[in-house]
Amino acid sequence: MKRRSFLGWTSAAAATAVLTRFAKRSWADPFGEPPSSAASVMLPENRRAKRVLEVFLYGGISQWETLYLVRNYGRPTDPQYANQQYYTFDFDGQGGTRAAYQQCGLPAGGEIGQAFAKDADGADVELGPFARRLWPRTDILDRMRLVVQRHKLEPHEAAVPQALTGRPVGQPSAAGLGSHIQRYLSDREGPERSAPWSYVFATGGISGDNVSAAAATGAHPGRARPLLVKIDNAASFARLLARAEVSGAGDKALYDALERTYVADYGKRLTWKGGQPVRANRYGDLAVAAGTVERTDAIRGVLDAPLFTDRAGAACGDSTQRDIPGMSLNAARALLTHPTQPARYVCVSDVGLREASGGGGYDTHSQNAYDTARNFDNMLRSLLSIINAPGENDPTKLSLDDTLIILNTEFGRTPWSQDGGDGRNHHPYGYVTAFIGATVSAAEKGIYGAIGPDGVATTAATPAENRIGALLSLGIWPFAQEAFAVSDVTGAASEEEAVKLATQRILGVSL
Repeated sequence: MKRRSFLGWTSAAAATAVLTRFAKRSWADPFGEPPSSAASVMLPENRRAKRVLEVFLYGGISQWETLYLVRNYGRPTDPQYANQQYYTFDFDGQGGTRAAYQQCGLPAGGEIGQAFAKDADGADVELGPFARRLWPRTDILDRMRLVVQRHKLEPHEAAVPQALTGRPVGQPSAAGLGSHIQRYLSDREGPERSAPWSYVFATGGISGDNVSAAAATGAHPGRARPLLVKIDNAASFARLLARAEVSGAGDKALYDALERTYVADYGKRLTWKGGQPVRANRYGDLAVAAGTVERTDAIRGVLDAPLFTDRAGAACGDSTQRDIPGMSLNAARALLTHPTQPARYVCVSDVGLREASGGGGYDTHSQNAYDTARNFDNMLRSLLSIINAPGENDPTKLSLDDTLIILNTEFGRTPWSQDGGDGRNHHPYGYVTAFIGATVSAAEKGIYGAIGPDGVATTAATPAENRIGALLSLGIWPFAQEAFAVSDVTGAASEEEAVKLATQRILGVSL
């Protein structure tokens, strides 16, 4: 075959493949709209989540004492992996797990775990002692799915944005889950909607760790950005929303009118012959920002200043006058259950009652047992207080029937101690996240994947699949240039197959 003929033939074949790929979808379809052929692989309306609360366990929580305890792994008598996983710090005295029990008011020598489910390798997985607040909440455990995850990024700076966006750091398309949700809903919202759909509460830690990636918009337009609030400065933010400098008689309206004039004049300079602004995506962001300033009264209406009043917290014998995770979760509750402008996504960064030795709530390079026990117990106490218990029907609390709760983290901790001390190092090679409620019913309870006796995942999902599964729970089609590709789902050869695999792995639902 001649070279020219071969190139022509392959080009035609490629073009046919591309056209076939998009034949059932219009380029003008709004973001998140599934193709007409995909109805059979989308969750039915009655199985979808209506809202998402994501708790980001910042720092990388130790899985062995919390959500993934296998008694037979790491025992002192193990010929290969002695005194690893849970048993690394199973001793009395400073730095030991038993000492942390006593500090947290748990009986010394008491039961260390509660049976949960078998993993993909057939091992019996229990919830560890620091998850003890979950043990009696069968209403929650019967709707909880643990997903084993694995990746190769050990630094926080790379692992945090990957956990929050599903993309490694530096990729232009990396967007937080809240941005996808904000974009999807803002494309469809009516004129009565004036408050954001998505919020991110982030504070503390190290700025270079990129926790703000939860609000990254990637390739989405500016209107997709969630409202990012630093909870430790939220009271000042609430005061700024009042716009006191321009709130005199008619001043605010005059100021807004002048700003609109300036923005419109700038837009005319970027417009060619009455069309859309040319090469001016950032102008769109500017227009959105200006419009948000005009709508501060609406934002102020849902972000009540009392929500950000300092509240004390106590856990495991420690206390503080400003319980940031507790304040954040309470604010998330109020936003997600707001009677007129409810949020559909809130991300809370759990920096701990007090920060761990390495920063965040769970970066336990030292004091692994005590810091993990204190901060995880504090988070669970606050989280359980905003979820309706069995028989409770408080409209100001979250219902597991329509709310998907995600306990996410950037990685786990090593199954052994760090340098022989009382801490653990970063371990992205086998850790767990939890999906609770909404799409996950008693039929989907359990575990996807497995972590072996060496602490490495034998079967695992990727951070991208985690994000894809959450979008599918809401009924949002995740495949677009602003979101994800088929290749982000391991083993998938088509979008429909990717949906089936991600839905089954993350949410436990077979379509």
